[in-house]
Amino acid sequence: MVLAFGHLIGAWLIGKFVEITTKKKISQNTWVFLILGSILPDFDFVLQLLFQTHLHRGITHSIFFAIIVPMFVYFIFKFIKNKKAANYALFLSVGILVHLLLDFPSPEGIPLLWPYAKMFIPAVSLETSRLLFDVMIDSILGVSWIFYLALKKRIQF
Repeated sequence: MVLAFGHLIGAWLIGKFVEITTKKKISQNTWVFLILGSILPDFDFVLQLLFQTHLHRGITHSIFFAIIVPMFVYFIFKFIKNKKAANYALFLSVGILVHLLLDFPSPEGIPLLWPYAKMFIPAVSLETSRLLFDVMIDSILGVSWIFYLALKKRIQF
């Protein structure tokens, strides 16, 4: 399993690739949606903690989630007449898909075609930790590091 910081870096690399290939800077708000999308599927950890049940790697790790949530965001921003609604939804979806791609080869697999099947590649494992505590610490450290560098203007999005 790739931890949160790995998902953030994966999305950042995709964003930088888009900037280099299109020769256009991605706006600050668009970066927020890309980065948010890269960690959003693991929000089910919070629900898991709250409800004391196993929820991780369910609907949030599916193509369905990567389509429905960005569509919802699109309609909200379209309703408030934001001209970048489609851009925000697209980058949110890309962030979610980056997350799914990075989690795909783990031993647990992901329900890519939820609710129909759980698909995974059992021969490849990027497993780094199974402890929820490690995941939370990684998330806190990774997000804090990125915000610190952004505030110090050592990285630009």
